[in-house]
Amino acid sequence: MTRALPAWLATLLLAGCVPAYEPPSADQPHAVVKLRRSYEQPAGSALSEAVNIEDHGALRDTVSSRLASAPRTDALLAHPVPQTFEVHSEFFHTESRQVHESYQEPRTYYDTESYDCSSGFGTNKSYRTCTRTVSRTRYETRWRWVTRLVRVTDGACSAALRFAPQNRSVYLLQYTYSAPNVCSLACFEQIGAEDGSFRNRSCPAAPPEK
Repeated sequence: MTRALPAWLATLLLAGCVPAYEPPSADQPHAVVKLRRSYEQPAGSALSEAVNIEDHGALRDTVSSRLASAPRTDALLAHPVPQTFEVHSEFFHTESRQVHESYQEPRTYYDTESYDCSSGFGTNKSYRTCTRTVSRTRYETRWRWVTRLVRVTDGACSAALRFAPQNRSVYLLQYTYSAPNVCSLACFEQIGAEDGSFRNRSCPAAPPEK
């Protein structure tokens, strides 16, 4: 079943704030997963895509939105265990804007501190405490208007799906972006025929997450 992702997770996906997915090697048990992405309404000037497997980054790509007019497919090796696949895409453009941002400004001030200025030795030692003026620096928060290039979202969507890939099997994950916040993620197991064609059937279900 496809499910929507919360906004905070979608942000993390594109920001790359997740550890990298470590796929199995070709000589280890593995399934082949094809990630096909189709976009019915491209927008903006660029497209950013992110695919996670079990909260680990498996794919990150940013391309011109013109390339989204045709379906795009990547393939990877996945561990043959129940896993959740998450796909997020964002169309965006950049523009110059005035931004109110904070900065730290150093301020020097003077303070008085005490120190031991005793003199002499042994029984002739004279114990004294003196003071002196020292300079210190503290940082104060200030605000200013600056011109920055900012990223403006023209449309985005996220979807997730959990299934149980089997060893030596081939799967197709079809992500379809129809409009902003309207997308789907479908999963098919591809059964090969002698003539080289494929027959699609539903992916094997996975047990619920603990």
